[in-house]
Amino acid sequence: MNTKNIFNLIRRYFIESGRKDITTFILIVLIITLASFLSVSGSISDSLMLFLLFLMGVLYAGRIFNIFQPSGRAIHYLTIPASNIEKTIANGFLVYIYYNILLIIALLLGNFLGGMAHKLLDPEYHYIFYMPFSLDNLTLTLVFESIFLFGSIYFKQHAALKTFLVIFAFFLFFIILDTTLVGSYFIRSNPDSIKEAEDIFNNINGNLIEYTVSILAFIFFNFMTWLRLRETEA
Repeated sequence: MNTKNIFNLIRRYFIESGRKDITTFILIVLIITLASFLSVSGSISDSLMLFLLFLMGVLYAGRIFNIFQPSGRAIHYLTIPASNIEKTIANGFLVYIYYNILLIIALLLGNFLGGMAHKLLDPEYHYIFYMPFSLDNLTLTLVFESIFLFGSIYFKQHAALKTFLVIFAFFLFFIILDTTLVGSYFIRSNPDSIKEAEDIFNNINGNLIEYTVSILAFIFFNFMTWLRLRETEA
């Protein structure tokens, strides 16, 4: 693995898409500034900021490999002197680090500017700068970004939409399975066994399980992305 090749891939991205990202950054700042200014409290809600971070992040991840859509760009990308692992790392850096930082700065800056503008109209309003992003939310975002990153190279066209539909179908199937099989099991079980199962579950560190599953899912989908890229280049 050559770090110089990874750097050249990232530099190539900024040369080709840097202006588009700057435009997106400015639009997000303006939209959040307006939303913050028009809100009653002078600051948009935490849930809205987290939703925008999640939505923009997964949509970006779902389009990062759009060079494989039917066009001459795919052939050009495949001939770049870099290994598939280097290309995977470069795109992972853009999705997980670069764009998330860009989004967080845009959201916080827009919220701050909107709050300051609100303060001009209401001098009694006191704006408090804060970070509404928690480790849980960022972990969830990274996991879904890894899923959409894999979807962006697996599907040739409309990758983000198709990935979303697959995720929706999976969760729908899981809900149906949970309500039928698991639900019927607990109905037929006696109250003592249910209480015992609840006690065992409550004694388990829920956060540890959540983070472990998230890390494994993150690694798995990045590995699948690398395999798919390797298969495409073969």
